[in-house]
Amino acid sequence: MIEADIQRQNALCTVLARGAWLTAGQINARQSSPPADTTQPAAEWKSRGRIFSVTCDGQEYFAGYQFDATGQPLPVIKDILGALGEVRDSWKIAAWFHFPNGWITGTGANESQPVAPMEALDRPDAVVEAARRSRDTYVA
Repeated sequence: MIEADIQRQNALCTVLARGAWLTAGQINARQSSPPADTTQPAAEWKSRGRIFSVTCDGQEYFAGYQFDATGQPLPVIKDILGALGEVRDSWKIAAWFHFPNGWITGTGANESQPVAPMEALDRPDAVVEAARRSRDTYVA
């Protein structure tokens, strides 16, 4: 049990170390007309399944790759979350996005290499299909 906890903690640290993570306040500040409530629009988007978050040391974080240049959620994220289905532990979602997935391969010279879903969001069909396939298995 202790070994599993250590492995989980190492995975969480790897996920947080890769990429930009934003607070709800930072997302709010990126809006063209930020709502007065700094938890918005992130809280609403999360409740509608358009984005996901993780909590670390009592602070909620949102992966930066979920948003476009104007601070709006990428439509593919909602599709992916829907394909993954209900997941009780949002860290599992974060890990799914961050670690190489055998159902998503690179392009060009890296054509046969698995890539992390967060690196293939420009290929929505492939990423959503990988999410569907991942839903009921631990293998990718």
